[in-house]
Amino acid sequence: MIFENSRSKVIKKLDYYIDNHLSEYSKLRNFDYGPQNRMNTSCLSPFITHGVINETEVINKALKKYSFSKNEKFIQEVLWRTYWKGWLELRPNVWADYLAELLKLRKDFENKTNYLEAIEGKTNIECFNEWVNELKNYNYLHNHTRMWFASIWIFTLNLPWQLGAEFFMQHLYDGDPASNTLGWRWVAGVQTYGKHYLATEWNIKKFTNNRFNKIKLNENALPIVSEKTYPVIKKELSNPETFEEKNLLIFD
Repeated sequence: MIFENSRSKVIKKLDYYIDNHLSEYSKLRNFDYGPQNRMNTSCLSPFITHGVINETEVINKALKKYSFSKNEKFIQEVLWRTYWKGWLELRPNVWADYLAELLKLRKDFENKTNYLEAIEGKTNIECFNEWVNELKNYNYLHNHTRMWFASIWIFTLNLPWQLGAEFFMQHLYDGDPASNTLGWRWVAGVQTYGKHYLATEWNIKKFTNNRFNKIKLNENALPIVSEKTYPVIKKELSNPETFEEKNLLIFD
């Protein structure tokens, strides 16, 4: 993916997507047609992450073109990133623990064969290997593919989710600490207790138009169990008049 830092060009990219492809978003959003065909996704996340445009602009432009009911799924996906930022901001110990766990895991796995094969795209799972190369070459993966990737990493390759989250952040142009970390936690089953995401052969085949075959995965794995809890940490504002602005930073 070419990262365009010209705001005017990004706005044109946004307008083009809204005018030509947004109407099909709900129907086609889960399909990954490969890196050469991204017409069913906006690919705007890198520009939002780096502040070239923001979520409010994207949503407002979409609503000028179509009604809320037509835009609902697209708007939900845009706001997930914002929701995760607010969630993590209120629970900073999640991030602190993640970083501490990474320090130990890096040392534990730096020479382990299954980890090295995974990050080099040399496993026995064809689709996973292709996604590793796509991630390194294009610095982007379809959102559905990120879920498959994380599930395979955790439950089939038996690797720590923390190292997978780090691998994404090393390569994704749209890498966002909150969305990425909490997304990996969710797939693993530690974000929402007892609920995890398992990639399946039929689902991958269906939503990649049968580009891959012989996908042997662990489709019966149990969620990872974590005893850690993270209560909300409320911060007192030095100036109560800024409270409304603070809310916008979290939820807008």
